[in-house]
Amino acid sequence: MRCESEATLQLHLGRIIATAADLEIMSERETFSVELEKPLRGADGKRGRIDIWFRLTDNQARDWRCAIELKFFKRENHREPNNRYDVFKDIARLESCADVADIGFMLVATDHRHYVDQTSYSDVTSDFDFRHGSQYMSGNTMTYKTGGYGQPITLTGSYDFNWSDLASAMPYILVEIPPHQPRA
Repeated sequence: MRCESEATLQLHLGRIIATAADLEIMSERETFSVELEKPLRGADGKRGRIDIWFRLTDNQARDWRCAIELKFFKRENHREPNNRYDVFKDIARLESCADVADIGFMLVATDHRHYVDQTSYSDVTSDFDFRHGSQYMSGNTMTYKTGGYGQPITLTGSYDFNWSDLASAMPYILVEIPPHQPRA
């Protein structure tokens, strides 16, 4: 399978998840559903969309719900610092979707080594770092200091970023993101 865009990755991953779930269903009372680009609604209106969302209901009517955000970055895109910001923005969205998901995942794939193992980033965008071996500690406010791109982001959870096979032409990172209830 060749993948040239985030939409294609989303479609293929959604199909793989649906096929795997269909193979595991053992009873007529068990159900599985998957949605691509699931809209999220909040008290103030829309909260964006989740790239892939699915729900498995077992034969005792218990639900398990999962939200997945995807990023597929191509070297030719030339948006590298903005893309790094967008990854953390999606992690924040996953953290805030406890009303629709029991677990979340952030999946980033790229052919651009700058995301994976760049020696350093400029001071104005260095807060948004998910290179191999980097960490984000809960409560640390990240600011995109070039101005005008996005608001500061503070995440609830702490995360370790460890990329897949670093020698691969298309390494990826998969980070588990537990959704949190909003703070009162």
